[in-house]
Amino acid sequence: MFYKNIKRRPVKLLMSLVALLGILWGIMYIIVPRTLFPDIYSTLLYSAEGNLLGARIAPDGQWRFPATDSLPEKFAKCLITYEDKRFYYHPGVDIVAITRALKLNSQAKRIISGGSTLTMQLARIARGNKQRSFYEKGIEMCWAVFLETIYSKNEILNLYASHAPFGGNVIGAETAAWRYFGRSLDNLSWAEYATLAVLPNSPAMIHPGRNRKQLKDKRDKLLGLLVNQNIIDSTEYELSCMEPLPDAPLPLPNDAPHLLERLAADMPGERITTSVKQTLQQQVQEMVNRYALEYSSNHINNLAAIITNVETGEVIAYAGNVTLKGDDKKGNQVDIIISPRSTGSILKPLLYAGMLHDGLILPSTLISDVPLNINGFMPQNFNKTFYGAVPAHVAIERSLNVPLVRMLSQYNTGRFMQLLKTWGMTTLRFPEEHYGASLILGGAEGTLWDLTGMYASISRVLSHYRKYNGRYNAADIHPLSPFPVIERNPVQYVTDKRLTDIPSLSAASLWFTAEAMSALNRPEEEADWQQFESMKKIAWKTGTSYGGRDAWAIGFTPHYAVGVWVGNASGEGRPGLTGVGNAAPVLFDLFSLLPGNDWFDMPYDEMEQVAICRHSGHKASAICEQVDTLYIPRSGNNTTICPYHKLVHLSANGKYRVNSSCESINNMITRSWFILPPSQEYYYKNYHIDYIPLPPFKPGCEQVQSRQIELIYPEHNAVLFLPKGFSGQQEKFVFKAAHARKEATIYWHLDKSYLGETTGNHQIACIVPAGKHLLTLIDNSGNQRKIMFEVK
Repeated sequence: MFYKNIKRRPVKLLMSLVALLGILWGIMYIIVPRTLFPDIYSTLLYSAEGNLLGARIAPDGQWRFPATDSLPEKFAKCLITYEDKRFYYHPGVDIVAITRALKLNSQAKRIISGGSTLTMQLARIARGNKQRSFYEKGIEMCWAVFLETIYSKNEILNLYASHAPFGGNVIGAETAAWRYFGRSLDNLSWAEYATLAVLPNSPAMIHPGRNRKQLKDKRDKLLGLLVNQNIIDSTEYELSCMEPLPDAPLPLPNDAPHLLERLAADMPGERITTSVKQTLQQQVQEMVNRYALEYSSNHINNLAAIITNVETGEVIAYAGNVTLKGDDKKGNQVDIIISPRSTGSILKPLLYAGMLHDGLILPSTLISDVPLNINGFMPQNFNKTFYGAVPAHVAIERSLNVPLVRMLSQYNTGRFMQLLKTWGMTTLRFPEEHYGASLILGGAEGTLWDLTGMYASISRVLSHYRKYNGRYNAADIHPLSPFPVIERNPVQYVTDKRLTDIPSLSAASLWFTAEAMSALNRPEEEADWQQFESMKKIAWKTGTSYGGRDAWAIGFTPHYAVGVWVGNASGEGRPGLTGVGNAAPVLFDLFSLLPGNDWFDMPYDEMEQVAICRHSGHKASAICEQVDTLYIPRSGNNTTICPYHKLVHLSANGKYRVNSSCESINNMITRSWFILPPSQEYYYKNYHIDYIPLPPFKPGCEQVQSRQIELIYPEHNAVLFLPKGFSGQQEKFVFKAAHARKEATIYWHLDKSYLGETTGNHQIACIVPAGKHLLTLIDNSGNQRKIMFEVK
């Protein structure tokens, strides 16, 4: 019986010890927080290649990078050799090291060695670096043993290296590598790793800013230990000892500051991997800064540019503004790429594509370009000139305002707004009545982010037309992404097969739009656009907002879309600021950085060859004389035949118009004649020397025709505003008309008052009081034209 009790006692002691350890582990599990380091980290921005683009300091003023998943093997060897050579063999507490420390401290009668393991040091850092004492040392030991049970050795090593102090406000080895050596932790030398390994030992006393001899002695001592352990050879040792110590802390990379600020707001304290290509980003930012310096002489301070990969929608360069030092007061901190700005003319190609898609026009359909008044809104072309009538594609190429306003009136503002929203414009927050006809001229605000994404989607749809065998994937229309599409922000179109035969804009309409945008024919008054003729084929559009506040240029190819904005973040306009003059040069320089020189396939499946009148751009009628067989969008079959060619009867000598009442049929010549309405003809003939006006009627053959007279200004039901001169006195209105007969006389009447007569150049000036008025014009053949207008 006595023997049995003796035999059972060790078992009971062992069980009691296990139970005690279990209780202690449970207590530690309650005491030790699940998150050792709750502090918010610095926010880091990385390129698509994994290179650091920029960083933002943590909220507590510390440079503290997020913890790493692994450490470079060389640094791990340096750290373990210097701090804890038995790291992989002890359970968190090294009894041998503690015994040695007690002996040394006893002999020296002061603390010269702590005997702490890396795990104990991790515990001390996690507990806030409390003042050293035997009690605190005991607590650290308990923590260390517990941490060893819930973390692997590599995890403990990574946690320590990521949160150890490295001098000043530098926390963590990776942070120190960038601050002291300007490189990532993966790209250091043995000497640099050794320098970092010794810094946490006494970070408050020894760091690269002072006590340099002590630092070098510690580093070289560690290098000597590495030689003794055959980790490095003698040659590496000697060369490493010759390496100089780092100087003052270096600034961290700042290649994409505006993108970092944008993403850090939603992802603070994270490592953010973007789709940005570092080398291209640096080139783009340098170019933005260079042009900003050039434009600064005109007090133009801000400039932004963005480049995207069309296929994925990934942003590969993001220069949100100028980054020149010392210009912070000029609005350089504003991220222009996401700032709503007046769009100017940048939306015009989308209207052109919408009208082609709906069969409202053909690419060369003549659009009226004469003075226009819509309830007091009187758009002007950039050069203050009217051309009478211009082909639709020329209106896009020259960015003519008046024809595009007329096109929008035909298409409908609300309908156009819906089209813009479908293609990715997110800033249309007001009803259509708020924008009206001004929407096409910059009456709405848009962002460079949205607009570049919209044109990238156009390019993507065109490029994928063949890929989907003439069908459409609705997911091809999507916004840009600053992240690698597959890794961080998957876009549905990658796997989605939502193919449809009903596109919002057909490939045919988009192809003709791209062709019009690629034509190098911009308003001569804006800039010397001919300088771009030698460049690769690019579909591009510029825009200038009212008052010279915003200059835009956006272009695309099958592979890339580029957007540029120039102006002042404050909204201050500058004379001479234009899209062609200021934004387009940047656009084309950016495209010169990009590869590729191919173009979109022509979507023949959505086109038909049709006889087109060379003069009017309409489908040719039987009496159109000059006809070309051209491809048009299939929807263009819904358009009307040429309304401008008409049969006219001429006298035998061809000098006069006649009719059967004054000339025998045998003496008449009947032929087709290209006839524009009088108001269009008034301007058109000045730019087309081949345009031949109708000859006058043969005396005695005149007949009353209501379309002989046309008001150029004002239009019927126009709203005019009282003009004021410099003296504050009311100025005169200048009314203008056109007549089909060059020699005609027009008699002007306002209400019941006679104003006078005009011949040749039909315009008359008069003072008109506020209110509603009737304007009556009568020519010497009895033709009349009456309109109502209102003066406010």
